[in-house]
Amino acid sequence: MNLQNDSITAIGFLALLIFLFLYIIFSVLRDVIYFFLIHYFGSISLFISKEKQQSILAELNKISYYRKLSADGKEFFYHRVVVFMMNKHFFGDGIKLSDEVKTYISASAVQLTFHIRGFYIEHIQLIRVFPQAVWSRMVQHNVKGLTTGGGVMWLSWPDIKKGFDFPEDGINLGIHEMAHAFKLTLRCDTTSSHRICKSITQWKNNSKISFQKLQEGDTSFFRSYGATNMEEFWSVNVECFFEKPEEFMHLYPEIYFPLCKVFNQNPMNTNSDYGI
Repeated sequence: MNLQNDSITAIGFLALLIFLFLYIIFSVLRDVIYFFLIHYFGSISLFISKEKQQSILAELNKISYYRKLSADGKEFFYHRVVVFMMNKHFFGDGIKLSDEVKTYISASAVQLTFHIRGFYIEHIQLIRVFPQAVWSRMVQHNVKGLTTGGGVMWLSWPDIKKGFDFPEDGINLGIHEMAHAFKLTLRCDTTSSHRICKSITQWKNNSKISFQKLQEGDTSFFRSYGATNMEEFWSVNVECFFEKPEEFMHLYPEIYFPLCKVFNQNPMNTNSDYGI
């Protein structure tokens, strides 16, 4: 009897270990698994309703970046947006979280990672959305957006919407904050051999003169907020990369092309889904 009980206990313990192992694998590869099921198996209806699918697509069609994609590119972008929405926790702080709100925020992330297969902005877990700029004790002033080292992002919805309503002014809050989260996901350091990290290092080395000029008051292209520090300069660069690519490339090719390598895309190449 004791032998039988011991066998049952051992089997139960082994089953628990297998379950925990599979859960860890799923947690690590959750984005990839969901995307594989949705994009390659056409199982999107298992996760979201037809009505919600139509709502998301209607909002995506308002976004300039998405509209310029081919049919295949649009499908890929759309599925990445759905996966992002499924795997992040959105919290409305004084605002209703509609499909419009979630779609625009998710599209900000997908725009950066569109041509980086298998890469998702995993650093961000919680996205708090506000009806306006909000006071932050961390920085001691009102903020439109904030990305923390702990995986939380704060966003002012009106400013997110404005960023996409004016897609050529070089100011996009969603892109700006996702650019911060993008780097936090990579966790690059001076010894990193990751391809993207190497390209970021090249961008940083090539942009030192431009950053210095901005700090000295030259706001002829980059906005003054980029002079705050190198991290803000990075995010301001990414905004301009996507919203003013032709002018950016003409004025600063030495930092534009490293960004092409970082994101594996060229925003000027609208004929081939922004391929590099």
